[in-house]
Parts: sequence; structure tokens; C-alpha cells
Amino acid sequence: MARFLPWIIFALLCLPLADLLSAFWLARQIGWWTALWLIAAAVLGFTILKNWRAATAWAVVGSLRDGSAPFRRMFWVARSLVAALLLIFPGALSDLMALVLLLPWPSPSDNLPPRPNDQVIEGEFVRVEPAQVEPPRLEDSQRHSG
Repeated sequence: MARFLPWIIFALLCLPLADLLSAFWLARQIGWWTALWLIAAAVLGFTILKNWRAATAWAVVGSLRDGSAPFRRMFWVARSLVAALLLIFPGALSDLMALVLLLPWPSPSDNLPPRPNDQVIEGEFVRVEPAQVEPPRLEDSQRHSG
């Protein structure tokens, strides 16, 4: 990992420059629509960021309710946070990366069979018809209580 750290830092430093160049290239291609796109992307990013705290709380509550580990849902929330920050940062390249992060990715647990419902209590029962049940007689209840 330490061997790749300089390359990661270099890529993070080059991202703003590449994003700026891609925005200029896009502005030459489609004109003033680029400004509208960048404003709409920033508004979408701020909206996602505004709802991020509630999404985190609902992810934890949903995991506690299901009795499952919250890592998968928290990973989705973290992806949406990074996507919101990328959408706020102006540029076509960061917007494209944000859209990729917002795509629903399949996970290995999607192929697992469903977990059994823990609220089901299995057992056996015998149906008794009302004509077969005799009501208790008064003499029997007085004999036991006295």
C-alpha cells in the first residue's frame, strides 16, 4: 500500500486540474448549458449532503431492525456522501465519478437465499370443534375451591 501512496496523492492533486480542463472542453462543445449543468449538479450535491445525516440514521435503524450488520447500508451512505462532495465540486469529470458512485451496485449478499423470518413461531395445533368442548359444571368448580 505504501508503494501506491505517491500515485494516489498525485491522482488526487491532478483531479482538480483534469476537472477544470474537462469543464472548459465541455463549455466549448455545448456552450452555456455547461453552466446550467454545473449549477444543477451543485444543487443536487447539496441536497444529497443535506439528507445525508438522516440517511445515516435510517441505515443504522434499518440494520438494527433486521438484525444484520450495518456495513452494507453504511457503505451506501458513505458512497452517497462522496458523490455529494464530487457533485458540489465544479467539473464534468467529478460529476461523472459521482454518477458512477450513485449507481446501484450489486453486492455478493444479493445472491444469498433470504434469511428466515425470526418472528415466525413454528408448532403444531389441534382443532377442537365447539360441540366437543364441555363447559365446566358449577359443582366441579366448587369442589376444587372449597
